[in-house]
Amino acid sequence: MNIMLSMPTRAIRTTTALALASVIAVSMLLTGADGATAFNTDASVGAPHSSQFTAQCSNGVAVLDPANNPGLVADCATLLTAKPTLEGSSADVRRMNWSPDIQISDWDGITIENNRVSSLRLRGYLLNGTIPPELGNLSNLTTLDLYENELTGEIPSELGNLSNLTSLWLGRNQLTGEIPKELGNLVNLEVLILFGNQLTGAIPPELGNLANLMYLYLNWNDLTGEIPPQLGNLANLSALDLRGNQLTGAIPPELGNLANLVTLRLQNNQLTGEIPPELGDLANLVDLYLHDNQLTGA
Repeated sequence: MNIMLSMPTRAIRTTTALALASVIAVSMLLTGADGATAFNTDASVGAPHSSQFTAQCSNGVAVLDPANNPGLVADCATLLTAKPTLEGSSADVRRMNWSPDIQISDWDGITIENNRVSSLRLRGYLLNGTIPPELGNLSNLTTLDLYENELTGEIPSELGNLSNLTSLWLGRNQLTGEIPKELGNLVNLEVLILFGNQLTGAIPPELGNLANLMYLYLNWNDLTGEIPPQLGNLANLSALDLRGNQLTGAIPPELGNLANLVTLRLQNNQLTGEIPPELGDLANLVDLYLHDNQLTGA
């Protein structure tokens, strides 16, 4: 027996109009008076999201009550924009389920807090694309974990806009280029993991601005130049690992200011000069590795 449920034409038109009004309302919240995308109120960067992604995220499925959650709609659009860039083209990649037909709180690696994306964890997904600069739009992000993938290209300077970030894991990829000095803007950062890549250039002295940093791992890259004395400003630092690079020059005596330091690994570089006596002031130091350098003195 076939049962057909029909809806009066007027009801259909009313339902359609309500859905359209919801999309328009979100679009108005995300768009300025001149028609430009208004993500800049959220410290956004990169190319504006297309109206297609905004409309998809305003369908009432990916984001519930989209008219009253424009920030989460913007985050949703950011992630849909970033997805193909992150995944790359490898057949082995673990495809993410990010889709406007799935509620964003159920997306792979996504955590929602206070109706915003607060955490993005895609560790070990075999991603072989690049890090999208659009991720710098996720202004409420506290954790960005892309550890142990096959990502290539440079670290986008736009990540320096993530002012709420406390943990950044980009280690064990195939990233190249220099460490962006803009990472020194992440004043709430506690963990910075960049080891096991192919990063080049000098360590940015701006990293000395990260007053809350506890763990700094830059080991096993191709970094050159001297160790910035500004790292001695990291009063909360517990572990500093710079081994396995091509660092030159002397060990800065300012490292003796790191009163909370437990681990200091500087081996397998090209450091010269004497070991600073100031390192003897590190009362909490447990692990000190300086071998395979060109250090002199008694």
